[in-house]
This record gives sequence, structure tokens and C-alpha cells, in this order.
Amino acid sequence: MDSLPPKPGAYNPTVKRTKLYNSRQIRAQLNDPAFTKQPKGSNVAKQIRQSISSGGMIANKLNIPDYLAARDFEIKAWIKWASKLKMGKASCWGTKGVTPSGKPLAKKLGRGRQRWDILRKIKILKYAAKWKIKGKLPGSEYISYSDINLRKRLKLLKKELEKLETRENNENDYTPSIKNKVGSHDNTGLNTFSKVSKIVNVKYAVRQRKFRWLPTHIWHAKRAKMIKRWEWNIPNEPTQRCYRSTSRSSRIKGAVAFDTSYMNTFVINNDITNNEELEKYFKRVTKGKLNLKSLKAGLAWDGYVYDYEDSKDPLGKILVVQAGTKILGRVHPSIFTTVFSQLLNWFRETEGVNIHDCKYSLASIEITGPKALTALQSICFSEKECKSFRNFMNLHKLNDLNTIPNGTVFTFDVQDPRFFTKPSLPSKPNITYDEQLNILVSLKRKPDISDSLLDIERRAMSYNSQLSLTELGQRKAKYPGENIPYKSTDAYISVMVIKSEDKWIFMMPWYWMVPFWHSLMHVPHVNFGGFKQLEQLRLEKGLLGWSDMVFTRDGFIQCEIEREETEKKWRKRPKSKRVEYTKIKVDGRVGELLSPFGLDWRGLQTLRLVVQKLINDGNIDTLTTNRRKFDEKMNLVPQSRNDVEFLVQAIQSSELQLKNKNMHSTLLKYKPITLERSEIEYSSISFNIPQLPPLQVVAIKLSCVNSGNIKANARIFTVPKDNLSIWTEVSSGKVKTLSASNMRVCSMVDPEKYTPQITDLVGLVTSGTFNLTQGKFAGIGYVDADAVKGQELGFFLVRNVSSTSYSLTKWAKIPLH
Repeated sequence: MDSLPPKPGAYNPTVKRTKLYNSRQIRAQLNDPAFTKQPKGSNVAKQIRQSISSGGMIANKLNIPDYLAARDFEIKAWIKWASKLKMGKASCWGTKGVTPSGKPLAKKLGRGRQRWDILRKIKILKYAAKWKIKGKLPGSEYISYSDINLRKRLKLLKKELEKLETRENNENDYTPSIKNKVGSHDNTGLNTFSKVSKIVNVKYAVRQRKFRWLPTHIWHAKRAKMIKRWEWNIPNEPTQRCYRSTSRSSRIKGAVAFDTSYMNTFVINNDITNNEELEKYFKRVTKGKLNLKSLKAGLAWDGYVYDYEDSKDPLGKILVVQAGTKILGRVHPSIFTTVFSQLLNWFRETEGVNIHDCKYSLASIEITGPKALTALQSICFSEKECKSFRNFMNLHKLNDLNTIPNGTVFTFDVQDPRFFTKPSLPSKPNITYDEQLNILVSLKRKPDISDSLLDIERRAMSYNSQLSLTELGQRKAKYPGENIPYKSTDAYISVMVIKSEDKWIFMMPWYWMVPFWHSLMHVPHVNFGGFKQLEQLRLEKGLLGWSDMVFTRDGFIQCEIEREETEKKWRKRPKSKRVEYTKIKVDGRVGELLSPFGLDWRGLQTLRLVVQKLINDGNIDTLTTNRRKFDEKMNLVPQSRNDVEFLVQAIQSSELQLKNKNMHSTLLKYKPITLERSEIEYSSISFNIPQLPPLQVVAIKLSCVNSGNIKANARIFTVPKDNLSIWTEVSSGKVKTLSASNMRVCSMVDPEKYTPQITDLVGLVTSGTFNLTQGKFAGIGYVDADAVKGQELGFFLVRNVSSTSYSLTKWAKIPLH
């Protein structure tokens, strides 16, 4: 049943005010003789003469002089109030429901404290103007015009105009002329770091001083939760629930796209004569794993980059592509400053080599899933004859990412996607299955890779004919419901498509990112994700995400920061609302030995070194000793199992003292874990932070055998071979009850006989969650290399922090290449 229509004026906020004004007007008219009394006289002539003498020409109309005299006080009061309102001095009673301009307020400013904001803002603007005149505001300078004559004033004005009209020529600053109405330009640093764009919207310039926006920031800000990391404001996760849909789209049907323009890029421009210097550099920073000959074959290389001054552990991952005489490098923003600075220092004295910082001039989209290739083909349109584009479009409906070789690169020019009404799925090419196989085989040969995307002039030329929304709408109006015909003056955009390990990377000029992103989001079954979704998909595929690279310098710093922040939050809670980690009975002792707030790599390093020393000395089965032994530096020498806890707690207290003294650089200098293999002489170990050798760790992926839960910061224990059979039976559910009771077998026997001890702790879990591809909990972690020496697969026990239950898990090594 339809609801009744609202009463007239029921929702009109000015009904009462209108009634009041009408009643006043009626009362005024009743008391005014000009409206009620007719002029006296027997005929019309007398009435006209009497009305002329009284000031009114027509009967029954208002006598203005008498009315003004009667309303003199009200008129003066209104003029006084209006002048005060204009000067911002009116009282709150006079401005209730009215803006400074005299207009009625909006609903949200109609009542309460917010009505005072009008007067407050006016006063703030007044004081700000005074402070700016006096030179007290930042960025302002006090100039007394009374002390400057007219000639000097003209000279100052002339200098300011010259600064605006002419700029000093700087070799390291490339500012091409802008030939479009939308302000698109190429912002590249030549042999220096590129700065934040000089042409930005003044309204949003202050917000981007420390954290730069991505090209699609406005689009993501309405649909995702944003985080500020690595000098960028990046999407963290969609506001809608997307854990299951992300996993389903990446495996079964659809695709997941990510705006990864925060991944910083640089371009090396070199002459043919400098190939030896380039090859020497890349061999140094990749430990000989990258060879320029493989790049010349037309394949991209994805691997780890090292610090050429300290090549023990990698800085992070790098993607390298060579196109002609130009080499593209793409790295994570956390390591870009280090890599780019070392690159500049290496080629500082080399002639013919220029380094371009393209972090503000090249944008990228990462897309994964069975429909990823089809989605990219749906937004790429070109009328040019190009072999690379033809091969790219002929790979029709290849839903398996593993079909196309890793490192495959396509470069071609495409049209503006806004010229088309919607993304169109590519039609099936007129080629046979054998011809498609021949194309796949030819991808590993030397393809024709264009360097137009890596050239500054080419990128700037693509912006020359970039249409604004107004111009685009005018051309669309001529062809309603149809694609806009392409003219010879319209822009062609150079793009690069790279096949990586588990995804496609689509690169384009910075200011062409938004049109391609909007078009991609209209492709059916394509979802978007954030930083969390990238980590989720990497974990499901058993690959390392950024949060799992704790062996790098920035990854280790991130672990320490998260641990300190978690501990601060825990201490702020009342005692009745926080877990007492020191009273939990786990691992054959009372309390958590390692830090329960985060990944305690230094505690794990000390524990494993003490256990290995006890094994080498043959004292691993000794529980206690009567006397303790110290070395020359008064550091304890472990002789029994009780010394394990004592030494771990001693190192932890030393670490806390250094943190309280703000000596974090010392802790970073002596990083507790490493990937580098080295022999350790346990007989000469001195247990203090500077003398402790780093613990070599190995990355592994874990999955529960049956039931169980894995979370980040969980502990990894070895399983004694004698107890492996009972742990397998209990975790698989084969052995459940005895005599129809509901008790498990492990609760009937002595638990201390089967649960691991603190000396069995071998590693930590960096990330863990429910893996929808397996239907079980899975995780990624690092263990002591000696604990898995000579093994590729096996079983481990995993226990979460503050939990007393253990889960049996299968593990496998993750190759780091």
C-alpha cells in the first residue's frame, strides 16, 4: 500500500517564520487608514483632490510618508544590524540561521555550536590578513612600503615579473612546454631525483607535501581504505568485504587489478661503447645472476638487487628490461633511494650515460587472474600496423598465466580508450592452433621492443593532443552511442606489457593512467585490490610478499617498528583487559621466552646459537650445573639447558637498553639474521650483541595437515621422530576417543612427553591466514638453516602466541632467485 503524500509545507523549515511575517503585515495594514478608510467626499473629484492633498494619488493604497514615519525605528534598527553583519560584529541573536551575506543557513549550520563558526571564521580571516601584512605567517615577508619610494617599488615588481617569465636553465630540471588544457606534463629528473610536480591543484598541494597521490587517488579514496607508506598514499584494501572474491577472481573466473604506480622506475640511457661498464655494474649488484646478453634477447629479468658495498643480503627485488640503448629498472619504493643513489655514484664519471628518475612520469597496473590477458586486450585499440601488437592480440583467451613464458615483453602504441563507448572483448583471431603455438615459441626469441615509452620527448608528445573532458564531450555529442572516429592529430600512447612470475604488468605515461584504469574497471569480472590483497595472493601461491622479506634492511626495520607499536598498545590497556604472557605455561616453562608482540629475531638468533653450541659441546642433555663459566669478556659460556633462557633474556635486556639510548643504528648494524651461508665456530662465540654471528635462515611455506590455525609471529618447532606417528594420527582425526569418551588420546597421556620444549624452537612465522585454495590455514616463515639441512620437505609443529595448542604442518622450501 502506498503511503499518503506529505502535508503541504510539512517539511518546510520557514513555515513558522512566514506565518509570523504575514501576521505582522496584516496587523500593520489594519492599523493604517490608507488601507481601511476611503477618502471622504460626495463625488469622484473631491476624492481625488483629498487623496492628492494627503499624499496618495489612488485610493486604498499605502501612504508612504506616513508609513515610513511609523516604521522609522524598525528601519534604523535593520540598517544598523545589516552594517554590523557586514563587519562581522553582529550578535548571535541577530545572526541566528543567517550567513554573513544575509542568506539562510544550511540545515547542518542551523543550530547548536556550529552557528558560531560564521563569526569565528570571519575573525580568523581578519587576524590572518593582519599577520600576513606584518610578515608573521610562514612564507610571508614584511615589507614596509612607507620606506620605499615609487622607483624602488617598480624595480621590485619588475624583478618578480622576471622570475615568473624566465627560469634559470638547469641541466637537472626537465620542464617541457605544456600543449594541452589539462596540465599533463612529463616530470622526469635527469641525473637527479625528480621532485613533486610543480603543476598541482592548489587545493590539494598541502596534502601532498610528504605523501604523494597516485593518479587514481580520487577514484580509490571513494572505494578503498588508504594508508600512507613510502612517501605515497596508496590503497590498503577495498571498503567492501573482498577476501573470498579476491581469491576466487584470481583463480576461477575474472581478474584482480592493482594500481602499482608507487613502484618507482628509472631509465639508463647509454651509448653502445659503455656496455662493458653497464655489464660490470649489473653483475656487481645482482651477484652475477643478470647478464646483459639475456636482456638483449628481449626478455625481462626479475630478481634480487644487492648493495654493491655490502652484498651479504639483498635490498629487495628489481625488474630490468632493455629496449634498444635504454634500460628500464623497476624497484620497490622502500629501496629506490638507495638503488638510485648508488647508480648515480657508479656512473658519475662515465661519459654518455644518463640516468632518468621516472617515478613521477611512468605509471603501472598489475593484474592477475585467468581473465587478466583478456582484460588488457579489451582496453587496447590500435590502427597502426605493429607486429608486437598483432602477436599480443593473437594470444586470445589464454587463461593460464603459466602458458606464456615469464619475462615476455610487448611494446606498442594504442589509442585513447575514452574514444570508445565501452571496453570490447577481442574477437577470436583467424589463426590456427598451430600458428598460436608458433607465436608462443617465438616469444623467447629476440622480439622487436620499442623504446618510445622510455623516451622523454615521446611521452611529452603523447600529451600534446590529450583532450579535456569538455572537448571529449563535444566530440561525443556528434556521435551519440558510437565510437569517436580517430583523427590524424589525435594522440597515440606508448605502452609496455610485461609478463612476470604470477601477473601482468601494464606500464604507460603517468597522466594516461586514469583513462586506462577507468576503462579497465568496466571490463566484466575485473575487481580491484589494495596492498593487503597483493599480500594475500602471494601467500596463496606460496611466494614471498613484501612483509615476508625480513632479511632485507627495510623489512627488518618494519618488524622492529611493528613490535614496538604493538607493545605500546598492550601497555595502554588495563591489566584486566590484557593477556599476561609471563604466566602462560608453554614449551616446558612458564611464560613466553621470545617477545610476544612481534618477530623477535635477535632472541631466536641467541637461542639457536646457544642450542647449537650445547650440541657441539655434548651438553644438550645437561639440565643444570653447579658453577657458571665466563669468558675473558665476562660473558656467560653456556653449559646446560638452563643457560638457554638466561642468555636469551640477557641479550633481550641489552637490546632494550640500546633502544632506550636511541642507539637503533647499532642494532641495525648487527642484523640478527641473514641468507648468506657461512661456517660458524661455536667454540669461540662470545654472547654479546656485537660478537654474535648472524643466524642463517631459510624461507619456507607451511600448511596445516588437517586442523589447526597459523597466525603471524607463531613459533615453529621441530617434531621428534619418535613422536611423529602420534602427532600425525591425532591431527588427521584417525585417533579420537577411548571407550566412547570424548577425550583425545593426547589428553590421556603425559603431555610433557609429546609437546616440544624451548630447545626445539627453530623459527618464526612472518605471515599466516586461511588459504582458500587449500581449505586450510597456511603461512610463510623462516627457520634455522641447520634445522632443515639436506631436506626439501618435512613436518613442523606450529604454536601461536599466547596459545597452548600445537598444530602439525607440512613445510617446503621457497627458492630465492
